[in-house]
Amino acid sequence: MKYTNVFTVNDLICSGGAKAEFLEDGERAITGGFATDLLSHAIGNASSGDAWLTVLTNPNITAPASIADVSCIIVCDGTPVTDALKAKCEVMGISLLSSDLPITDLSVFLYNLQAGLK
Repeated sequence: MKYTNVFTVNDLICSGGAKAEFLEDGERAITGGFATDLLSHAIGNASSGDAWLTVLTNPNITAPASIADVSCIIVCDGTPVTDALKAKCEVMGISLLSSDLPITDLSVFLYNLQAGLK
């Protein structure tokens, strides 16, 4: 979903919706949200500027994130972020965030944030 109002990765972190695990570019705009746990679905459907919401923590998620040029990956549901994923995000230059919120709740949170309701 493309957002009407753009906000940055730093805005999301400051809002309390997610915390930084590795921050490549806090001023990168988040222009939409995309949620999936299928790598092929992310490659074909995520858009540049999206925040990608997932519970996957395998370092291989950085490839679709890079191809789609997402603003950040957000690991949801309190899923522990691995050191291997952090390291791969650093190498690939992809901001990595985490959230205790379930994917559906974080989706609503992001929508409300862009709508100015947070």
